[in-house]
Formats: sequence, C-alpha cells, structure tokens
Amino acid sequence: MSFRNRVIAVTPMICVFFFLLLGFGWGLWHPGWIVFILIPIMPYLVGKRKIRLSIPLIITVIYLILGFGWNLWHPGWIIFLLIPVFTTLIGRSTLTVEKDKNERIDKNDYIDVE
Repeated sequence: MSFRNRVIAVTPMICVFFFLLLGFGWGLWHPGWIVFILIPIMPYLVGKRKIRLSIPLIITVIYLILGFGWNLWHPGWIIFLLIPVFTTLIGRSTLTVEKDKNERIDKNDYIDVE
C-alpha cells in the first residue's frame, strides 16, 4: 500500500481524534465537526484524485457563499436536495464530456483499492 493510500485510510481516525480533542478539551463541539470535511477531500489533497467540475461541488460552493456571504445557513441547506434531482435528470453528477470507449482511462482518476 502506498503512502498516499495509507494517509487516506487513516484520515477518519485522525479526524475523530481531533474532533474529540477539540470537544472534550475546549468544548468546541460545534466548530470541531469541520475536521470531518478532511475525509472526502483527502484524496484530492494528497494528489490521488483530480478535482472535476460536478453538480455536488457547484452546489456546495453555492451553499458556502450563501452561508458566509448572507448568513443563510439554515434555509441554504435545502439546495443540497438538488443533487439527486440533477443526477436523476442528467444521469451523472460530473459535467465533463464522456470519454471515448477507445480512450485510455488515467489510473489517477480512481482510488486504488488494495
């Protein structure tokens, strides 16, 4: 198993450790949950996956803009319900052009499961 795969595999345990440390140590339960965001973004941070323009990414950015810009965290979460709607209507969540069947798929597009 490569170093990148090990970092990705151990990320959930590290996040739980820091969440509990922040919560029990300083009572920061509410902002402490943000450490769990590292779990889905760690493959991108270590270079295992490439960032692609997708509907969930666009909706998340819109949600963060609504929250930080206009403090609309509560009603803003409703836009996450658009993800399954768009995925159902379009048939996929990425906005990239389909690859030709003969085109070789880059092995960095997917996480290796060993």
